[in-house]
Amino acid sequence: MLHAVMEEREIRRAIGLPEAGERRVDGVATLDVVADRCLYFVNRDVTDAMRERLASRSGCIVLAPIGSDSGAWGTCLVIECADPREAMAKVLGFLRRERRQGPLVAARAISPAATVSPLAVVEGDVEIGEHVVLEPFCVVGPDVRIGSGTIVHAGARIFPRVSIGRDCVIGANAVLGHDGFGYVRDEDGNKTRIPHLGGVVVGDHVDLGAFASVPAGTILPTVVEDYVKVDDHVHVAHNVRLGRNATLTAGVVLAGHCVVGTEAWVGINASVRDGRRVGAQALVGMDASVQDDLADDAVARAPRPEIRARTDGERAAIGFPRRPKAPG
Repeated sequence: MLHAVMEEREIRRAIGLPEAGERRVDGVATLDVVADRCLYFVNRDVTDAMRERLASRSGCIVLAPIGSDSGAWGTCLVIECADPREAMAKVLGFLRRERRQGPLVAARAISPAATVSPLAVVEGDVEIGEHVVLEPFCVVGPDVRIGSGTIVHAGARIFPRVSIGRDCVIGANAVLGHDGFGYVRDEDGNKTRIPHLGGVVVGDHVDLGAFASVPAGTILPTVVEDYVKVDDHVHVAHNVRLGRNATLTAGVVLAGHCVVGTEAWVGINASVRDGRRVGAQALVGMDASVQDDLADDAVARAPRPEIRARTDGERAAIGFPRRPKAPG
């Protein structure tokens, strides 16, 4: 969950409702997180299973569509709104403006055994472990933790609320922890960005290639587990989870909220649709587009192209001479 204490009246004010109420919550959570005293939201497809899950929790507040408060939410307090997702985006914006999240890093601590280029920028409270190397033109922090032995190559940008483990390699011009690509429409129908406050958690012995991008999660972090290997020019979207020893080769694009299982392999220029799961030890071939979940050990390959010689008409259309006839 995202830890941030809020009063009910503050939540109502943030989403444009009159201030009222005495309930207090300790943070924001998603439906798959079992926690008391949290703020949740549900979309228009509210199911009985959702209500039952929330009703089992104590002291929560739920942002729900208008007409949802049927009394089947247990001790949860339901605040009805036209668009619960937009309302949650406003609450996240309030938390960011008011700096309600507790810090990831309590105080600035840079190991004397770290090597920090004089051309690197290290902002605010950070934890930099022993034998970390920050090359020229890196920008790190504030509120960033980097474990011992990690190398951050030139030009990388590590935004707040990113935790990187031991013995990792962050490639040149990689970007970690920026806001993900998520939008809601405002009252005028225009798209506005959803604040992403979940940060990024990178395990130990992870390699991220040059120009890789790993945005922050919305509420929970984007997670890259131990020994994951990511090639150059790869995009790992917000709220993705990469399992231990997963491999992403050059040009891969993973959309938001998808999961790549332990030891899975995703080939060159492949893509995975938002919310889909690539199972453990599965193989996604180059150029494949994964639109549905893949089971463990599954193989998904793109159709192979037709290969043949050009006809004389096709050659003539682009100005090539006709082929000479074979002798005899």
